[in-house]
Amino acid sequence: MSDVPDMQIGHVGLYVCDLQKMRDFYGRVMGFRVTDAGEGRNAEMVFMSRSPEEHHQVVLATGRPPNTFSVVNQISFRVKTLGELRAMHERLVAAGVEQIRPIDHGNSWSVYFLDPEGNRLEVYLATPWYVNQPYAVPLDLDKPDDDLFAYCEAKAKADPGYMPVEEWRAGFPA
Repeated sequence: MSDVPDMQIGHVGLYVCDLQKMRDFYGRVMGFRVTDAGEGRNAEMVFMSRSPEEHHQVVLATGRPPNTFSVVNQISFRVKTLGELRAMHERLVAAGVEQIRPIDHGNSWSVYFLDPEGNRLEVYLATPWYVNQPYAVPLDLDKPDDDLFAYCEAKAKADPGYMPVEEWRAGFPA
């Protein structure tokens, strides 16, 4: 039994070089709405959310030096259906986003891409399977739903670490 409170990730903050460009990307492409904006102690800030339950899920703040490496490995956004994952993929393509990579992780189907300042983002859908990670094979989002599901399920079941995700969850420490 842990004495650490039940915590969930609530929001992420990013230092940016070009606040307007990033605000546009996270609004136009990712569907976030500006909830507040203004001058902080040391930075101009924009607060954005996709949920009325959360004042902000993303905070953009000026102050990132130009030509610096992004220290963000990835920021991930979960969707609920394959249709939503496909729609996001189509939206990224239509917006001209580069380096779009659909990946099957066994336990999730993911679409990876970069924001305008090189931060790697992921939109993903959880699957009903568990396989040991890392596991990454290309995901063909052009396949019909039933074919994609059957193909990925067969690949997951062939992995030595495969189990239904409910079985994995049952073994997760409380």
